[in-house]
Amino acid sequence: MKKIKNIIIVLFFLLTAQLSAQIKLASYWTGPNMPTDLASELAKLDLMIIDYENFAPERRAVLKQIKSIKPEIVFLLYSNPMEIWENDFNSRPMANLLKNHLDPAWQLKDWQGNNVKFWPNMIMMNLSSTCPKINQLSYGEYYSSWLINILNDSLVDGYFMDNGSVNISWLNPRIDIDADKQADSAHKIDRFWREGIISFLKKIKEAKGEDFIIVTNKGTRDLFFINNGVMFEKFPNDYLGDDQANGWYQSFENARRAGKYTIFQLNYPELEFGIASSLLLDNVYVALGHNLMIPESFIWDTGKAIANFYKEKGVYYRQYEKGKVMVHPEKKIGKFIKN
Repeated sequence: MKKIKNIIIVLFFLLTAQLSAQIKLASYWTGPNMPTDLASELAKLDLMIIDYENFAPERRAVLKQIKSIKPEIVFLLYSNPMEIWENDFNSRPMANLLKNHLDPAWQLKDWQGNNVKFWPNMIMMNLSSTCPKINQLSYGEYYSSWLINILNDSLVDGYFMDNGSVNISWLNPRIDIDADKQADSAHKIDRFWREGIISFLKKIKEAKGEDFIIVTNKGTRDLFFINNGVMFEKFPNDYLGDDQANGWYQSFENARRAGKYTIFQLNYPELEFGIASSLLLDNVYVALGHNLMIPESFIWDTGKAIANFYKEKGVYYRQYEKGKVMVHPEKKIGKFIKN
């Protein structure tokens, strides 16, 4: 009997040892330059999403320095394949070069031949499976080939795809997805867009291997079969199917099912709420805005998690070595209560 008790105690400690969620810090670095004097500060992070311009041979020294300080930090190379910059920028030589090699036939148009617009000063590209082929390549095929060359950098651990959505009809109901000068139905637009997105990501997986990390921006479940996590931009999101508590319940449920590299991008007014929400799970990193780091005053010393989250009277809790995380979704309250 004593032996059985000892086995149970050992198993309990083995199980609780795996519950090691603490605040996982990330940075959403979409700027084309990274100051060298920030290397030691950035090395405090656990994961970085980094604009591909920073991996240019003349700029990657700071990334190499960060990796030398903290070898286990995860670098996800950022790109936005859905759009290209309209103009050239001195700070973005790689983007300039890419833009000048893209055929206008690959731009996303409406039925009247006008460019479909999403973000100011950017041109939307046709990532669908019906994008016209130039020199036997669609835009997605050309872009994935160009991107894989950058992803081959030894510092890169994975790829972060911005606008990782499998539908696009919401943007403009008159999109000509197959370039036949006819407006297409929402069903047709989204079917071909989905096919194109999946094909694009599969090409990266095939080139880089199954262990290569892929994270997509948008907290939907559509790409869970191929990605290793998603980012919730401005967590919580209210466009995922359920807007209760500003979408917190749906966002949390999606995050709970997502891969181990899931990210909550937070806003200052809801920083505590977002961090506390992340601590209910084991797979979530937290980031703040663009090119920023979460202030040290918000990095709580929780110790390791010693149980999974539980819900009591509409409030979520999780016990840690040094206290308890509390989240009230309806009131947007989240905090760490010390023992």
